[in-house]
Amino acid sequence: PEEIIREIMAIASLTPSSYNLQPWEVVVVKSRDMKAKLREVCYNQQKVEDAGVDIVVVANLKAAEEHVDRVLDSWVQLGYISSDQREDLRDRILQDWGSVEKRKRKAIRDAAMFAMSLMIVARHFGLETHPLEGFDEPKLKKLLGIGRDRVVPLIVAMGYRHPEKEPPPRAYRFPFEEFGRIV
Repeated sequence: PEEIIREIMAIASLTPSSYNLQPWEVVVVKSRDMKAKLREVCYNQQKVEDAGVDIVVVANLKAAEEHVDRVLDSWVQLGYISSDQREDLRDRILQDWGSVEKRKRKAIRDAAMFAMSLMIVARHFGLETHPLEGFDEPKLKKLLGIGRDRVVPLIVAMGYRHPEKEPPPRAYRFPFEEFGRIV
C-alpha cells in the first residue's frame, strides 16, 4: 500500500549523508505497464515484474547546489551554527562537492546508504527486498525521465513474499576473518 511505502521512505530518509545534503531521490514503479517496461531495461529480470514495487534509487550530482541553502538555514535555526559561520561553511561544502569525481562518489555513496536503510526498514514492515544493479542506465533514465545530472546506482525490488514460497538457501558468505581484522 502507498501509505506503507511513504512511511518506509520517511524512516529511510533519516539516513546520514555528507553535510546532510541527502543526495537521493526515488522513483517508485508500481503500475504493471511501467514494471513491464522497466523489466526490459533490466535485462528481462523476472523479479522486476514480480515485485510489488520497484524503487529506482537516484543519486543527485547537484545536491550541493540544490540543497545546501535549506540545510544550512535549518542548522542556523537549530543553533548548530551561527549566521556568521553559514557563508564560510556554504563555500566549503560547494568546494568539497566541486569536482565531478567527488560529486559522483559522495552522491552514489549516500544514495547507496539510503537504499540499504530502505531495505532494512522494509524488512521491519514485513517486506522482502532485492537490490539490482543489472540494467541499461541510459535506457532506464530515458524511460523514467531522469536527468543527466543524476546517476542510478541501483534498483530495489520490494514486496511481500509469496506465502507458499520459501526463500532459496543463503549463498556462501565470507567469514569475518577473511574480510576484517580488529587492531
